[in-house]
Amino acid sequence: MIAFDPEDKLDFGQLPPAVDHLLQQGVAAHFSHPELAENAFLTAIAMAPDALPAYRCLVKHYNRYRQFDKALGAAQDWVAAAARHARLPDNWLLWREAPGSALAALKGLAFVYLRSGQPGKAEDAIRRVVAMDPLDAVGGSVIVALLDETRLAA
Repeated sequence: MIAFDPEDKLDFGQLPPAVDHLLQQGVAAHFSHPELAENAFLTAIAMAPDALPAYRCLVKHYNRYRQFDKALGAAQDWVAAAARHARLPDNWLLWREAPGSALAALKGLAFVYLRSGQPGKAEDAIRRVVAMDPLDAVGGSVIVALLDETRLAA
Protein backbone atom coordinates (compact mmCIF):
# COMPACT_ATOMS: atom_id res chain seq x y z
CA MET A 1 0.00 0.00 0.00
CA ILE A 2 1.08 3.59 -0.57
CA ALA A 3 2.21 5.58 2.46
CA PHE A 4 0.93 9.10 2.92
CA ASP A 5 2.17 11.89 5.11
CA PRO A 6 -0.32 12.67 7.92
CA GLU A 7 0.62 16.33 7.46
CA ASP A 8 -0.81 16.18 3.93
CA LYS A 9 -4.02 14.49 5.02
CA LEU A 10 -7.12 15.82 3.28
CA ASP A 11 -10.25 16.64 5.27
CA PHE A 12 -13.06 14.50 3.88
CA GLY A 13 -15.36 15.34 6.78
CA GLN A 14 -16.77 12.86 9.23
CA LEU A 15 -16.20 9.40 7.85
CA PRO A 16 -15.49 6.07 9.48
CA PRO A 17 -11.72 5.94 10.11
CA ALA A 18 -11.23 2.95 7.77
CA VAL A 19 -13.00 4.77 4.93
CA ASP A 20 -11.02 7.96 5.53
CA HIS A 21 -7.82 5.92 5.51
CA LEU A 22 -8.73 4.33 2.16
CA LEU A 23 -9.45 7.74 0.64
CA GLN A 24 -6.16 9.13 1.94
CA GLN A 25 -4.33 6.16 0.43
CA GLY A 26 -6.20 6.51 -2.84
CA VAL A 27 -5.33 10.17 -3.14
CA ALA A 28 -1.68 9.42 -2.33
CA ALA A 29 -1.61 6.71 -5.02
CA HIS A 30 -3.62 8.62 -7.62
CA PHE A 31 -0.70 9.75 -9.82
CA SER A 32 1.85 7.01 -9.21
CA HIS A 33 -0.33 3.90 -8.86
CA PRO A 34 -3.71 4.54 -10.51
CA GLU A 35 -4.91 0.95 -10.13
CA LEU A 36 -4.29 1.08 -6.37
CA ALA A 37 -6.09 4.41 -6.14
CA GLU A 38 -9.11 3.07 -8.03
CA ASN A 39 -9.22 0.01 -5.79
CA ALA A 40 -9.01 2.14 -2.63
CA PHE A 41 -11.89 4.36 -3.78
CA LEU A 42 -14.05 1.38 -4.83
CA THR A 43 -13.35 -0.36 -1.52
CA ALA A 44 -14.30 2.79 0.40
CA ILE A 45 -17.61 2.94 -1.48
CA ALA A 46 -18.27 -0.75 -0.82
CA MET A 47 -17.59 -0.20 2.90
CA ALA A 48 -19.70 2.96 3.16
CA PRO A 49 -22.09 3.43 0.21
CA ASP A 50 -23.23 6.80 1.54
CA ALA A 51 -19.70 8.23 1.89
CA LEU A 52 -20.09 10.93 -0.74
CA PRO A 53 -16.40 11.98 -0.77
CA ALA A 54 -15.49 8.48 -1.98
CA TYR A 55 -17.62 8.95 -5.10
CA ARG A 56 -16.08 12.36 -5.72
CA CYS A 57 -12.60 10.87 -5.51
CA LEU A 58 -13.53 8.05 -7.88
CA VAL A 59 -15.11 10.41 -10.43
CA LYS A 60 -12.09 12.71 -10.35
CA HIS A 61 -9.80 9.71 -10.70
CA TYR A 62 -11.61 8.40 -13.77
CA ASN A 63 -11.73 11.87 -15.31
CA ARG A 64 -8.01 12.31 -14.80
CA TYR A 65 -7.32 9.11 -16.71
CA ARG A 66 -9.94 9.90 -19.38
CA GLN A 67 -11.99 6.82 -18.50
CA PHE A 68 -15.25 8.57 -19.25
CA ASP A 69 -17.47 5.46 -19.34
CA LYS A 70 -16.34 4.58 -15.83
CA ALA A 71 -16.57 8.23 -14.78
CA LEU A 72 -20.16 8.43 -16.00
CA GLY A 73 -21.21 5.37 -14.02
CA ALA A 74 -19.41 6.66 -10.92
CA ALA A 75 -20.97 10.12 -11.28
CA GLN A 76 -24.44 8.63 -11.64
CA ASP A 77 -23.81 6.54 -8.53
CA TRP A 78 -22.62 9.69 -6.74
CA VAL A 79 -25.81 11.55 -7.63
CA ALA A 80 -27.91 8.56 -6.52
CA ALA A 81 -26.05 8.32 -3.19
CA ALA A 82 -26.38 12.08 -2.65
CA ALA A 83 -30.11 11.89 -3.39
CA ARG A 84 -30.55 9.03 -0.89
CA HIS A 85 -28.53 10.91 1.70
CA ALA A 86 -30.63 14.07 1.27
CA ARG A 87 -33.92 12.17 0.83
CA LEU A 88 -34.41 13.61 -2.65
CA PRO A 89 -36.17 11.96 -5.59
CA ASP A 90 -34.02 9.53 -7.57
CA ASN A 91 -34.56 11.66 -10.66
CA TRP A 92 -32.57 14.89 -10.32
CA LEU A 93 -34.87 16.58 -12.83
CA LEU A 94 -37.46 16.56 -10.02
CA TRP A 95 -35.21 18.31 -7.51
CA ARG A 96 -36.51 21.77 -6.57
CA GLU A 97 -33.96 22.43 -3.84
CA ALA A 98 -31.03 20.36 -2.65
CA PRO A 99 -28.14 20.59 -0.20
CA GLY A 100 -24.67 21.45 -1.41
CA SER A 101 -23.56 17.82 -1.34
CA ALA A 102 -26.25 16.84 -3.85
CA LEU A 103 -25.57 19.91 -5.99
CA ALA A 104 -21.84 19.07 -6.04
CA ALA A 105 -22.66 15.55 -7.22
CA LEU A 106 -24.93 16.89 -9.95
CA LYS A 107 -22.24 19.36 -10.99
CA GLY A 108 -19.82 16.44 -11.18
CA LEU A 109 -22.25 14.57 -13.41
CA ALA A 110 -22.57 17.62 -15.66
CA PHE A 111 -18.79 17.80 -15.96
CA VAL A 112 -18.57 14.11 -16.90
CA TYR A 113 -21.31 14.55 -19.49
CA LEU A 114 -19.36 17.44 -20.99
CA ARG A 115 -16.04 15.57 -20.99
CA SER A 116 -17.66 12.52 -22.57
CA GLY A 117 -19.03 14.53 -25.49
CA GLN A 118 -22.61 14.93 -24.29
CA PRO A 119 -23.02 18.72 -24.02
CA GLY A 120 -26.82 18.59 -24.13
CA LYS A 121 -26.98 16.37 -21.07
CA ALA A 122 -24.30 18.49 -19.40
CA GLU A 123 -26.39 21.59 -20.01
CA ASP A 124 -29.53 19.97 -18.57
CA ALA A 125 -27.70 18.95 -15.39
CA ILE A 126 -25.87 22.24 -14.87
CA ARG A 127 -29.03 24.24 -15.55
CA ARG A 128 -30.61 22.38 -12.61
CA VAL A 129 -27.60 23.15 -10.39
CA VAL A 130 -27.64 26.85 -11.29
CA ALA A 131 -31.40 27.08 -10.64
CA MET A 132 -30.97 25.65 -7.14
CA ASP A 133 -27.72 27.48 -6.38
CA PRO A 134 -28.13 31.09 -7.54
CA LEU A 135 -25.20 32.22 -5.35
CA ASP A 136 -22.92 29.69 -7.09
CA ALA A 137 -21.76 28.10 -3.84
CA VAL A 138 -20.81 24.83 -5.58
CA GLY A 139 -19.25 26.51 -8.60
CA GLY A 140 -21.71 25.60 -11.30
CA SER A 141 -20.58 28.68 -13.21
CA VAL A 142 -17.35 26.86 -14.05
CA ILE A 143 -19.27 24.20 -15.98
CA VAL A 144 -21.41 26.89 -17.63
CA ALA A 145 -18.22 28.60 -18.83
CA LEU A 146 -16.84 25.30 -20.14
CA LEU A 147 -20.08 24.70 -22.02
CA ASP A 148 -19.84 28.17 -23.53
CA GLU A 149 -16.25 27.46 -24.62
CA THR A 150 -17.37 24.16 -26.17
CA ARG A 151 -20.06 25.96 -28.17
CA LEU A 152 -17.59 28.59 -29.39
CA ALA A 153 -15.11 25.95 -30.47
CA ALA A 154 -17.72 24.01 -32.44
